[in-house]
Order: sequence, then structure tokens, then C-alpha cells
Amino acid sequence: MDAEYWQALCDGDRHASLAAVRRLRASGLTNSQVIADHILVAQRRVGDLWLDGEWSVAQEHAATAINEGLVHWLGSFSDPPAAGRPLVLVSCLEKESHALPALIVSEALVEAGYRVNYLGGAPEPDDLLRQVLRLKPRAVMFSASLTSSLGRQKRMLNQIRSLGLPVIVGGQGFGGDGSRAEALGATAWCASPAHAVALLETLPERTERLAMPEPTMADEEAAWIEEHRAQIAGYVVAGLRDAEHFSDELARSSRSWLVELEGLADHLVGCLSAALVTGDETIMVEAHSWLARVLTARDVDTVLLVEAWSLLAESLRGHPLARAAVASAASYAEQALTDDSDDRPA
Repeated sequence: MDAEYWQALCDGDRHASLAAVRRLRASGLTNSQVIADHILVAQRRVGDLWLDGEWSVAQEHAATAINEGLVHWLGSFSDPPAAGRPLVLVSCLEKESHALPALIVSEALVEAGYRVNYLGGAPEPDDLLRQVLRLKPRAVMFSASLTSSLGRQKRMLNQIRSLGLPVIVGGQGFGGDGSRAEALGATAWCASPAHAVALLETLPERTERLAMPEPTMADEEAAWIEEHRAQIAGYVVAGLRDAEHFSDELARSSRSWLVELEGLADHLVGCLSAALVTGDETIMVEAHSWLARVLTARDVDTVLLVEAWSLLAESLRGHPLARAAVASAASYAEQALTDDSDDRPA
């Protein structure tokens, strides 16, 4: 990653960031190389810096906004697609606001000669479906950076599949293979922008019109969680604030995590509904590890993680599959800690 570009990004200086990218492009790098080797690398580092408590949410948002602007600028050099070329609709999933990956895929498609209708982050589902019906695209592509975005998407993906349109999904939220995508009803999963372009060359223009599947017990529990997501997250937050050790942790740790608490709880609840609709138990294990890393990085005793897990389970009475997923993840984490302790030299 270019040092001058990274420093400009750290400073929140969009003019210096643009100057650095101009220089990289003038050195002979293609738009794809600048994006893959510099902008994407920087964006992953930005996310890690927030995760490790070194950057605030405001710093992360500022850097992301600069990177989105740079990708738009690089895209302005692509030749406009021919009028008769296939149209692809690209969007984030509902409630998914991390739009940069979807934007990068859009620009890769344009560079490959496709016409693109890019909807950006957090689309309104009914509006998105109206766009699909109006445009009748070659395919619909969805991006999700957060696993907690997956829990409400099964119906949307299946509605589009019922029209006979291919649905391609990708992003960190879907994990490292196509299993979550398949569980949600997607036609295919892509690992990168280049993979997305390659899939369009091989997938049929129209797929079999799939009937809407009957909801399973897991789907019904996930739908209930999504309907009451704000209340469940609020219950967890309120319970943590009432915990006897909360004030001690607040006094001795960095207070920045308190601002993030509601968002952390909401992400946790969203991961639970995602685990149910995909049937992927590893999602809650990942969520447990993620929250432990966030709290540890902010110097918060992970006793509050145990408390949060207990409060989440309390809020799920009458929903056995959800409670089982929460308990299983906690048991796995406890066993992992025991195994780690046993492996340490005496």
C-alpha cells in the first residue's frame, strides 16, 4: 500500500488522497490494480483499526467516504458500456450500509463492458423489487459486509429467484464459501469482483423460476428476532448497564466503547437471526469471538461478554432454536479457552 496515500487517508485529507491515487495511476497502474492493491488493502486496515480500538467510528467513516470518492473518480475513466450490453443491478442488502464493496463490484462490471444500475447501501426492499421488475436485469448482485445483515434477506432473494433472475451475492458477511449464500436462496456466491464478472459469463441469462419455500421453524424464529431486534438489543444494553460490575468497567476502561454499545448489541442480535436462517452455527461462535476482541481492545473485562450472552439468552424465552444457538456458541468459546489454557506451558 502506498505510504503517502495511507497517510492522507489517516489525516482525513481527500485532496492529498486523490493526489496520491493520481500519481499511482500515472505510474502505469490500472484502475483495478489501484483498487485491489491500495484502496481495498487500506479499507481492511481501517476496519481492523476500529476493531482494535485505535480508531473511532468517526475516523473510520471519514476514511471510507474518501475511498468511495476515489473509486467513483477511478470509475470515471471507464468507457461507457454499449447500449445493447446486459444490465446488472448491484446493491447492498437491506440494512447493510457498507457500500464500498458493492461500488467496487459495480465499477469492475462497467470496466468489463456491462451496464450497471448501482443502488448503494441499505436499499428499501419494496423500492428494490420495483427496480428489478422495471429493469429486468441480466442478474442482481448483493453485497454484505456484516453477517448481521443476512437474517432478513431470505425472502428477498427468493422473490427475485421466483422471477427467474440469477442472484449473485458476496462480501465478508457471507463467509469464505457459498454455504450461507445457498441457504438464503442465492444462485451463486462470488469471492471477488473478478469472480463476479466471471460468473456473469457462465450463468444462464434466466434461471428456473423457483417457488417461494415454506418457512421453517428456524425461519419463523429468525423473523421474530428481526421484528423485535431493537427491543432485544435494548434489553441486553439495559441489563449490562444494571450489572454490578458495569460502573467499575466504565471507570477503568476507555469510555469510547460506551458510545458503541447499542451498535454492538444490535450486531449480536442480527448475527443470531443470520445463524438461524442459514443453519450456520459458526456465525454465533464468530460473533462471540468478535465481541470478545472488541471489548478486550477497549480494555473492558470480558465478564461483560458473559453477562451480554446471558441477557441475550434471557430475551429468547419461547424460542428454543435461538436459545440453543446462543448456548452452543458460549459452550464452544468456553471449551476453546480451556483448550488454550491446557496448551500453555506450565
